[in-house]
Amino acid sequence: MTQLVTGDEIRAIEAYTITDGALSAEVLTERAAMAALNVLAAGHFDLSKVLVLAGLGGNGADGIALARLLHQAHIPVTLQFVGNLKRANQAVLNQLKAANAAGVSRSEKSDFKEPSLIVDAIFGAGLNKDLPEGLQKMVKAANHIDNTVVALDLPTGIDADTGEVRGAALNAKATIAFGFEKAGCARGQGKKMAGRVMTQNIGLITPTDFTFSIQ
Repeated sequence: MTQLVTGDEIRAIEAYTITDGALSAEVLTERAAMAALNVLAAGHFDLSKVLVLAGLGGNGADGIALARLLHQAHIPVTLQFVGNLKRANQAVLNQLKAANAAGVSRSEKSDFKEPSLIVDAIFGAGLNKDLPEGLQKMVKAANHIDNTVVALDLPTGIDADTGEVRGAALNAKATIAFGFEKAGCARGQGKKMAGRVMTQNIGLITPTDFTFSIQ
């Protein structure tokens, strides 16, 4: 039986892993990126021209780290930020520094018709309101072109708990879930928008007395 977690539950597990398990957030980001790289490199996706769309929080940091690993594996990849970098958290800034040092290509704006694969690392399980109007337009434009999209953890615009579409949501062919599948990928519109969900172990530590609310 698949164990599903809500947004609050995955945040609690991550916090326990970092504080009680002494695994840093940076280590978890690197493990998430390596897990995603392994899935993409398994041969089921066209990696001839990858575009990574990165947000300003933890999901974005995962995406930036993945872009660096793709570049270091000699896979053509471009990194594009969604949002103002001045509002990015420190994890994103740290990953950007590493990506810049490795020579990862950046783009301010991309033609969604060009990439062979789009990696959605804009929002993960932290979305709790409708997407901003500008981002909704970008999401709808990407869906209209029918790109192959792989989402990290959760398609952007899907509520992690309910599967509700928050204004608009990227339609993913596959979703790489870190640690546990998010409930929103198995409910409502989220079940359709997430595509095939592939859960990857990144070393999260669950408290011994933890009880999953959904199984």
